[in-house]
Amino acid sequence: MPMSAKQNTYILAFTVPLLFVLIALVRLSPFENTLPQIIADSGNDWSKYAANALDIKQNGLLMLGIEGAYEKPASFFYSYFLALCFTLFGENNVPVYLLQNLMLGLSVVLIWLTFRDKMSKIVSLIFLLALVVAGLTDVSTYYTFRFLGENLALFSLSVFFLLFFRGMEKDKLPALLVSALFLGVAVLTRPNIFLFAIALILLLLLYGFKTQKVKPLLLFVSVLVITSSFLAIRNYLVCHCIQIMPSQGILFNMIAFHPVPASVDVSQANTYFDIYLQYFLQQPVLFITHYVKKVLFCFGFLNAVEPSYHWFPHWTLMWLGYFTYLFLLFRNKTKTELPEKAVHLFIFTYFASLILVGQVENYGFRMLIPGNFFVLAFAFMALDKLLPLLKKNTVLSP
Repeated sequence: MPMSAKQNTYILAFTVPLLFVLIALVRLSPFENTLPQIIADSGNDWSKYAANALDIKQNGLLMLGIEGAYEKPASFFYSYFLALCFTLFGENNVPVYLLQNLMLGLSVVLIWLTFRDKMSKIVSLIFLLALVVAGLTDVSTYYTFRFLGENLALFSLSVFFLLFFRGMEKDKLPALLVSALFLGVAVLTRPNIFLFAIALILLLLLYGFKTQKVKPLLLFVSVLVITSSFLAIRNYLVCHCIQIMPSQGILFNMIAFHPVPASVDVSQANTYFDIYLQYFLQQPVLFITHYVKKVLFCFGFLNAVEPSYHWFPHWTLMWLGYFTYLFLLFRNKTKTELPEKAVHLFIFTYFASLILVGQVENYGFRMLIPGNFFVLAFAFMALDKLLPLLKKNTVLSP
């Protein structure tokens, strides 16, 4: 008796995360605890996250080891994730790496479940395979065996979008509210997602007033605001200051990440805006070139920013697919539903923030990870739209 589609889904949902965990087990053997060495490597973010996590475990949720407002590293909530792991599994990095690989495998499945109904069965299976390959080559190889916030951010966003789609499409308030909780976690983990949260709130309020469905969306906004306010509450309780983001996350310390050349006279500038305005007016070519290189970096030409890196052709194809999808929407005047608009809004705000004020090359390309998987989804949705056209043209050709 052939298996049903639901049974196949269950098998894939179990097999993919198991694959990631098994690969992690092989790489982690002989399971040496290197947490002391990680903490000793004080010049890197992973050391600071580990130290903060131990502080939380030993001294409470307010992270009292840091006096004053929380400054850095930017992924504030990731330290709490590590603290939970250390509490449950002991002060050992091996269980954390296993859990991060499990979360990566689950993220792959969740993203696939979010978008699979938007494409044909064959294309959706190819999409799942592409997600697995991207997860293994782009993320697991470089980042799931380090203490970095992108591991939690990708998982939080994956849960958010799946539940947000289900909540909006099937009018399920519980799913919608839980999705708001996970978006709040994502905001606390990657500060630039804050821009998406603000834009999404505006989009939802406009949609709510238009469709007369204000109450559930106001509840969503309330849960999101409360969840993402955890850092602000911590800062107020510790130092009685109102600061809703890590200082490292506020404009990403623009001067540090985009140093102004010595040839630019900024002696009369008083603000970031004044400094960069003078930079643009005095060195326009150099100023614009900097941002062009960052755009190219996002599109897969990593050597545009860092010469020691190489080209990632699958990223270039991914973005070509995404822009093809947008072109087809525009050409066919296709109406998009609110959940899909939310994903486009996320992609735009996430990458725009990185290009404008972020350090895209930080620790390689880790900052791009939470956005890339969602761009990939639309590339395959574009493929699904193009295949019938290609088939039709092949049949009509002599």
